[in-house]
Amino acid sequence: MKIFAALVLLFVLAPIVVSDARAVEVAPFAGHRFGGSFEDANTLSGFELADANSFGVLLDFDLEPDQQIEIFLSRQDTQLTTSGTFTGNPLFDLSIDYYHIGGLYLLPDDGPMHPFVSGTFGLTRMVPKRADLTTENRLSLSLGGGAKFFFSGNAGVRFDVRAIYTMLNADTSVFCSGGCTIRVRSNGFVQIEAGAALLMRF
Repeated sequence: MKIFAALVLLFVLAPIVVSDARAVEVAPFAGHRFGGSFEDANTLSGFELADANSFGVLLDFDLEPDQQIEIFLSRQDTQLTTSGTFTGNPLFDLSIDYYHIGGLYLLPDDGPMHPFVSGTFGLTRMVPKRADLTTENRLSLSLGGGAKFFFSGNAGVRFDVRAIYTMLNADTSVFCSGGCTIRVRSNGFVQIEAGAALLMRF
């Protein structure tokens, strides 16, 4: 029910903030995501999400000259592996999607570079590429920063780095289907995503 409520809030808020916005920025991006580990409570085995490329889109809607509402959508195709530099073993492929809404604040700067900080919250969706395992939907939040560079009034590039925390209730099970693959010991995991985007302002 918490996941459902978060999704409802996300899609109810988005049309409201868009209707009040004076301009919109669209930034399709490509990046790289790394990090993300947790432990099995039964076996004490460590699991890690393999580093992999990511892609998505950022939508920013003006509220004030230095404030924007941000929608962050991102996908990574990766693998869940056992942890260990020399003993890591792929268990299965999965995709990890983030569906977030939040805000962006532009820091004071008179030059062509516009630094910013941002924060978002929403849903992490983890989809195993195996028919016998179930999809996991979890709440998540992110904090990041970067800079925008405009070549003209409505075109430029954007660079981002953000940390994304996905919540996992300790002593819960994930990827269950008949039986459960992993019984989580930790409260969540963190991924770091760095990306570059083409920026278009309308």
